[in-house]
Amino acid sequence: MRQRKLKNLDEKLALYSGGIQINPLAMKGRWQALFEKEQPIYMELGCGKGQFILKLAQAYPERNFIAIEGNRSVMLRALEKASRVLNLDYDPEEVARPGRHPHTPLPQAVAEHGMFAVDEDKAMAAAQEYEESKWSTAEDDCVYAVLPNLIFANMYLRSVTDCFAEDELTGIYLNFSDPWPKDRNAKRRLTHTRYLKGYQAVTKPGACLEFKTDNEALFRFSVEEFDANELEKLEYTEDLHGEGSAYESANYMTEYEQKFSSKGNPIYYCKVKL
Repeated sequence: MRQRKLKNLDEKLALYSGGIQINPLAMKGRWQALFEKEQPIYMELGCGKGQFILKLAQAYPERNFIAIEGNRSVMLRALEKASRVLNLDYDPEEVARPGRHPHTPLPQAVAEHGMFAVDEDKAMAAAQEYEESKWSTAEDDCVYAVLPNLIFANMYLRSVTDCFAEDELTGIYLNFSDPWPKDRNAKRRLTHTRYLKGYQAVTKPGACLEFKTDNEALFRFSVEEFDANELEKLEYTEDLHGEGSAYESANYMTEYEQKFSSKGNPIYYCKVKL
């Protein structure tokens, strides 16, 4: 279902960016600069409202995570969810009050649990080699640091090589991606060979891709693509919360997955080595 644009969307998103606008493309090869510690980076492409990646980041503080979402209204919902889950008690009206300098730090309660705004100096220093007109933007694409080990990136990613450098990622998650059911749109599916080649180009040796969907046709297509590219299947199930419940991925659900599986519908899952 298509999300309608929320009222005052720009203003609401600004509450979480602190008025700082950094284009994710500027961080190619430099993502480590935005995290508190240099650790292996895992990326979720199409994070939705963020429940899955937020739980992973909390469970694995020794890893860094990047959650990418193109829809700005959905991104706002993800940031709002993060603030609730982390129990960040602050007054949005205070953050947005007239005269407040956009670089003024958010309240201490926010600072203790997550920044909700990227460190501008670190981001700009990391992006100094990037053409200014591309990384200093007034709207649209933006990155948000929610936890010391979790970054949300609001952007539509046409190719992972546009945003990530060789060997920059350690793992990739694809959860309930758009199935693009018509044959003429097969190349748009995130498990199509052209995307798989991109994932291989930006991940370290031995990195894995984990894929979940409720769409059987997309799952069959994806497995065929994995096989065509000789990707080793490490985990495979056509009922993740039934016969495949022993897999760790069953413990980390998206909002959609939680609702869908509670009705007894199967979740298809496959983990492959890139």
